[in-house]
Amino acid sequence: MKLSVVTLFPEMFSALTDWGISGRAVKEGIVVLNYFNPRGYAKDKHRSVDDKPFGGGPGML
Repeated sequence: MKLSVVTLFPEMFSALTDWGISGRAVKEGIVVLNYFNPRGYAKDKHRSVDDKPFGGGPGML
């Protein structure tokens, strides 16, 4: 099984891949996890992934 995850924090998934039943599945090659960090595709020097608020309000919903 191949799973792809889009996340800003790929290191957070080490709890799933290093321990327990899910960790054994990853180590045995039953499950393959791919991580995509959106910051790797950012074009500005700060690698920001946020956008400005829409609708003129103080935040996004």
